Amino acid sequence: MAEYDPSQTIVWDGENEQGYEEGDDIETSHIQHSSEEQENEPYVPDHSQHVLGDLPSRDGATDEVGAYDPESLSSSLPVTVPATTSVKPSPQPAVVKKPRTAGGFLVGDSDDEDEQDEAPQVGAPSEQSSGSILLKSAQIQDPAGVPSNPSPAPQVTQVVAAPSASLAAQRLVSQSPPPPVNRIADLEKRVLDDPRGALDAWQALIAEHKRNNDIVQTRQTFDRVLAIFPQAADIWVEYLEFELDMNNFSEAEIIFGRSIKNVPNVKLWTKYLDYIRRRNDVNDPSGEPRLVVASAYEFVIDNIGLDKDSGKIWAEYLQFLKSRPGNAGGSQWEDQQKMDQLRKAYQRAIVVPIANVNTLWREYNEWEMTLNKLTGRKYLTEKSPSYMSAKSANTALENITRNLKRNTLPRLPPAAGFDGYQEYMEQVEIWKKWIEWEKSDPLDIKDDTQPNGPYQKRVLYVYKQALMALWFWPEMWVDAAQWCLENNISTAEGQPQGLEFLTMSIQANPESVLLALRHADYIESTYPSDEKDEAKIARGKAVRAPYDRVLDALYEHVNRIKDREATAIRNIQESAPKPQIEDADDDESPAANDGTKEMIKRIQDGYAAQTNLLKNIISFVWIALIRAMRRIQGKGKPNTELGGMRQAFQEARQRGHITSAVYSAVALMEWVIYKEPAGGKIFDRGAKLFPQDETFALENIKYLHSRDDYNNARVLFETVVGRLTSKPETVHKAKALYAYMHKYESTYGELAQIAKLEKRMAELFPEDRYLTNFSARYSSDNFDPISAPIIVSPATQTRPPAFHPHMAMPSVEQQQHSPRPGQAQLAGGRTSPPPPTNQGSYMNSPKRALQIDDYEESNFQPRKMQRTEYNNPQGQQGSDYQFQRGASPLKGAAGRRLAQQRVPTAGASSSYHSAAPAPIARDITFLLSLIPRADLYDGHRLNPRATASMLQRIDVPDFTVWKQQKGQGQGHARKVSVGGEYGYRGGSPFVGGGRPVPYREGSVRPGSSGSYEPPPAFGPGGGQQHQAYETGQGAWGGGYSGFGGHAPPPSMYGQGGQGRYPPY
Repeated sequence: MAEYDPSQTIVWDGENEQGYEEGDDIETSHIQHSSEEQENEPYVPDHSQHVLGDLPSRDGATDEVGAYDPESLSSSLPVTVPATTSVKPSPQPAVVKKPRTAGGFLVGDSDDEDEQDEAPQVGAPSEQSSGSILLKSAQIQDPAGVPSNPSPAPQVTQVVAAPSASLAAQRLVSQSPPPPVNRIADLEKRVLDDPRGALDAWQALIAEHKRNNDIVQTRQTFDRVLAIFPQAADIWVEYLEFELDMNNFSEAEIIFGRSIKNVPNVKLWTKYLDYIRRRNDVNDPSGEPRLVVASAYEFVIDNIGLDKDSGKIWAEYLQFLKSRPGNAGGSQWEDQQKMDQLRKAYQRAIVVPIANVNTLWREYNEWEMTLNKLTGRKYLTEKSPSYMSAKSANTALENITRNLKRNTLPRLPPAAGFDGYQEYMEQVEIWKKWIEWEKSDPLDIKDDTQPNGPYQKRVLYVYKQALMALWFWPEMWVDAAQWCLENNISTAEGQPQGLEFLTMSIQANPESVLLALRHADYIESTYPSDEKDEAKIARGKAVRAPYDRVLDALYEHVNRIKDREATAIRNIQESAPKPQIEDADDDESPAANDGTKEMIKRIQDGYAAQTNLLKNIISFVWIALIRAMRRIQGKGKPNTELGGMRQAFQEARQRGHITSAVYSAVALMEWVIYKEPAGGKIFDRGAKLFPQDETFALENIKYLHSRDDYNNARVLFETVVGRLTSKPETVHKAKALYAYMHKYESTYGELAQIAKLEKRMAELFPEDRYLTNFSARYSSDNFDPISAPIIVSPATQTRPPAFHPHMAMPSVEQQQHSPRPGQAQLAGGRTSPPPPTNQGSYMNSPKRALQIDDYEESNFQPRKMQRTEYNNPQGQQGSDYQFQRGASPLKGAAGRRLAQQRVPTAGASSSYHSAAPAPIARDITFLLSLIPRADLYDGHRLNPRATASMLQRIDVPDFTVWKQQKGQGQGHARKVSVGGEYGYRGGSPFVGGGRPVPYREGSVRPGSSGSYEPPPAFGPGGGQQHQAYETGQGAWGGGYSGFGGHAPPPSMYGQGGQGRYPPY
């Protein structure tokens, strides 16, 4: 292959071939580059050159199956009068006219006779259909020879007035009724404009044809709607009912053949069973019809028997087997065969999670025990685990699909933020949950040795059910195809099921970029590759097919948007009030014109946004195609079969509606991969086509820097930013260019250039702070050394904020406590103290009151409620103000056991009042105090999930334990018994008689007889955990590695030298 010569005007190899650089005439006539170029002329089909009912395609050719033309209705219906039918008007009395005379002689006899012969008969019957009045009635006969009986139309009497008729008669003739609305034409227009979105119009059109008894048009409409919605089971069922009502069994069987294997729907398959049972009498003595029905049942069960709504079919199948000749408990071969078939059917049914699985199990239990109790128990024992799994799975499945709408009439997904979007996404999530539930194998039926086993069938069936409802949701198609490809699922014909899903998905969603790219990726990865040119050509054609289909659909969508825009503008202009001649000097006319122009401008802006979005999508599809062709065929040669990357780029330029991203992508591939100077020519051409595209200019500058062409890069930068900053509305586009050049000069340039750039940036973008640009000199994408905080004095800089009761922020778990039933409203609006609650990990003594002075919390109340104002605030007498005693604890060993049981569940609610929510732990508060405010933080961002997970794993010591340990360091050391009868309670170090002495009976218990201090309540581990905290190896771990192996100083928590814990 010849090398590329950059000096030539045509950059590709060979003579007179299309290349990157073309003449102005070629560029103008064949290529559309950007929105600045002249737009294509709108396509206007010439209906007069085509057969009625066929619409021409964009290239002027007629499609094989023409679109339906609404204008052909009511005027071109084939009306055929059978030869055997004689249609005559009803006899009417002759009109007797008085002869005109002049001087006793008759005047104009022949003329009167001619007029009388030509005059229509009064009262002749007529028929009104589709807005036209027919004077003759006829029967419409379809090609099959079945005449249709049109609905009777109202009789219309035509009044013919004589020359001497009265004025009232003349008014009657002149008052003609307005033409009726052609409903069929309106519906046809809707389905032609929006075939996938106007599902209600399709259904209304079918109903309208049925009402008119138009069999041919009804069938054609069914076929048209099913071509768009091939999985719409409800439409298939309606089509079948339409044919079966007319006893058209041959047509019904054709419909069954088209739908049954592709639409796994219970309603449709039930209709198939009904048809088989209708055509086969099971009471026939020959027995052949019963075999046909039995085979049909087996066929249905094998395909949809695993559906959660197939319980009715299972029950009918079992009743059918019970009705066959023979006795299940007999000794004849027929009896044994019947028993085996019933047992097999029951055992298959009771392992499927269906609604009536419990009923079927009870029936099977009774049936087995009736035959033989010994063998019955054996079979029931074997199948009981599977039945229990199916029963629990059915319960779980009902909970998952409670809000699911199994609709077989799919609808397009609403756009985000518009009506129906939330409901649609909820349905998508429910389907995903059902699929994930099936993948988890709740029935325990997965067998890796069977590629198409029961597990794979269940998951595949759910995917098919989901796609029936989410026919226009590409993500579900890709998910289903990916799962089938990963699990090697194949169809009945042996083809990959995933590939079939991808093919069907593109037919349903031709404009989906996701499906096209996934299909092309699959073909490229599985197509056999070879180094021969013929193999590369064949592989390139196979890979290009999905790209070409999606590009054709996207370009067609652009044309539809243009047509809609033109129609909307035309409707506004037609509905705008026309200025009158006498109102020419009125001041309201300019205001009305301004309003019309404003509406038109809004419409143009809205459609322009849609068009720009489609241009970006089209551009990135072209980029993906260009990259794929480069991988398969290399850079190639245009206008040849082995065109490669360059041929694809040439076609993209010719078809137009592309952005600068295509030019920059191809130019970089030419330079980075092949080191061709053609990349520079492409950038030069793109700079002329997109002069104000800051993204393209930035890529061009980076390209020049990669080639060490610094002078041209600086010139290009100055040219582009000068053009952008010359207009106020485009100044913001220059910010990205300035940021790049500032970073580049900061890394490789001189300080003077950096200062000049920062001065210009400050003038153009005054909202940016000076330090922002200054710190950008020395920072990277991952770290900023200027904004990174440095901790010089941890005791001073990392001290948590001081506690202020009036500024304390409650945790998210705390709630506003309203007066409870146990709280009385005191005089002066004060509320009585709340009843005692069980808080903290400590336990009050069952006999002595808790010493509140030893604890920081102030919301603890005495165990006994006082008789003062809490019980009788007004000094009243009565049952409502009786003395209230707190809950009396149990005495003796029972009380101690109860206290020990309460230790692990500290903080739980008491017997009659719920506990207050626990405040945020001290260490978490300390950690939160180190985090700066969101508006001031410009450093590294924490991952919320990882932070929450870390906090969950932190073992924070209980406050009571921590304080007990601090107290032990100042006073005597308490011993903790590890085991024994009393669990975690502290025991006396003096053990007598081999029996542990309770702590409250020991001689080392501090305090007098009138006070009681509870022992430390340790969790599992007892003294070992206590020793771990004393040595610094407890919840802090590693001996307080962050503080030099010691516990954090008290000053870290605002305690100074005092061993006090600040209140929350």
